[in-house]
Amino acid sequence: MSAKSSHIESWPTESREAAQLVIDRYGEPDEITEYQLVWHRPGPWKRILATDVFFGHNFPGPHHDSVESVIDYRVPPKKFSELAAFHGCVIADRTAGEVSARCHDEQANFLALNLMHDIVTGAKSVDDARPYYAKGIRRLPPQKANSMHGRTAFRSR
Repeated sequence: MSAKSSHIESWPTESREAAQLVIDRYGEPDEITEYQLVWHRPGPWKRILATDVFFGHNFPGPHHDSVESVIDYRVPPKKFSELAAFHGCVIADRTAGEVSARCHDEQANFLALNLMHDIVTGAKSVDDARPYYAKGIRRLPPQKANSMHGRTAFRSR
């Protein structure tokens, strides 16, 4: 662990391990506070946030979320309810014109955001997207990616 990231040693294991995956992939963050790391424009993202706070939940299985990946994306207001029904980790910010996914790792965020796009465009219904997400998360180890896990399948809008 580098000197800049050594402060995450006091973070809970769940958050620390998730943050370390981002550090390993993108290097040291652009902003560091006691409770949060922020990368600006890493890879395909507008920003990534890793926090010491993690959220435990059970979809598609028990896990902890603490890494949020943000993209520019304008969600039509009529689609907000569908996104909320799809997955609580998908966060649409109408004012900022952003959507983020807060999951346990980057691949899960890619999958969630690709399915968000499918819901917004009508390519998948919520009833189709939820089991697709569950199957995709269970099928692959966290660091392995396929076309829905390793990149966004659309351009930010």
